[in-house]
Amino acid sequence: MSSSTAEQVIDAFIDVLRDELAEGRAVEVPSLGTFSVEHHPSAVEEADGTRRLTPPKNTVAFTPDPE
Repeated sequence: MSSSTAEQVIDAFIDVLRDELAEGRAVEVPSLGTFSVEHHPSAVEEADGTRRLTPPKNTVAFTPDPE
Protein backbone atom coordinates (compact mmCIF):
# COMPACT_ATOMS: atom_id res chain seq x y z
CA MET A 1 0.00 0.00 0.00
CA SER A 2 1.44 3.36 -0.96
CA SER A 3 1.76 6.09 1.65
CA SER A 4 -0.84 8.25 -0.13
CA THR A 5 -3.32 5.33 -0.13
CA ALA A 6 -2.63 4.65 3.55
CA GLU A 7 -3.17 8.33 4.30
CA GLN A 8 -6.51 8.26 2.44
CA VAL A 9 -7.64 5.20 4.43
CA ILE A 10 -6.67 6.86 7.72
CA ASP A 11 -8.42 10.11 6.73
CA ALA A 12 -11.59 8.17 5.78
CA PHE A 13 -11.51 6.28 9.10
CA ILE A 14 -11.15 9.53 11.05
CA ASP A 15 -14.07 11.07 9.13
CA VAL A 16 -16.34 8.10 9.92
CA LEU A 17 -15.18 8.01 13.54
CA ARG A 18 -15.85 11.74 13.99
CA ASP A 19 -19.32 11.49 12.41
CA GLU A 20 -20.38 8.46 14.48
CA LEU A 21 -19.11 9.94 17.76
CA ALA A 22 -20.84 13.25 16.99
CA GLU A 23 -24.11 11.29 16.74
CA GLY A 24 -23.39 9.64 20.11
CA ARG A 25 -22.69 6.19 18.68
CA ALA A 26 -19.75 4.05 19.76
CA VAL A 27 -17.34 2.73 17.13
CA GLU A 28 -15.94 -0.77 17.59
CA VAL A 29 -12.78 -1.66 15.71
CA PRO A 30 -12.24 -5.43 15.80
CA SER A 31 -8.95 -6.51 17.42
CA LEU A 32 -8.29 -2.89 18.46
CA GLY A 33 -11.03 -1.59 20.75
CA THR A 34 -14.02 0.70 21.07
CA PHE A 35 -14.23 4.47 20.78
CA SER A 36 -17.12 6.12 22.61
CA VAL A 37 -18.28 9.46 24.00
CA GLU A 38 -18.39 10.05 27.76
CA HIS A 39 -20.42 12.92 29.19
CA HIS A 40 -18.98 14.79 32.16
CA PRO A 41 -21.56 16.83 34.13
CA SER A 42 -21.11 20.43 35.13
CA ALA A 43 -20.47 19.82 38.85
CA VAL A 44 -17.34 18.12 40.13
CA GLU A 45 -17.05 16.87 43.69
CA GLU A 46 -13.65 17.41 45.24
CA ALA A 47 -11.93 14.94 47.58
CA ASP A 48 -12.86 17.09 50.60
CA GLY A 49 -16.57 16.94 49.69
CA THR A 50 -16.91 20.44 48.25
CA ARG A 51 -18.55 20.88 44.85
CA ARG A 52 -17.06 23.01 42.12
CA LEU A 53 -18.90 24.11 38.99
CA THR A 54 -17.25 23.45 35.67
CA PRO A 55 -18.71 23.55 32.17
CA PRO A 56 -20.23 20.22 31.09
CA LYS A 57 -18.29 18.47 28.36
CA ASN A 58 -18.12 15.34 26.28
CA THR A 59 -14.84 13.52 25.81
CA VAL A 60 -13.77 10.66 23.58
CA ALA A 61 -12.94 7.46 25.44
CA PHE A 62 -11.12 4.41 24.14
CA THR A 63 -11.46 0.92 25.59
CA PRO A 64 -8.87 -1.54 24.22
CA ASP A 65 -10.01 -4.95 23.02
CA PRO A 66 -9.15 -7.50 25.73
CA GLU A 67 -7.70 -10.00 23.26
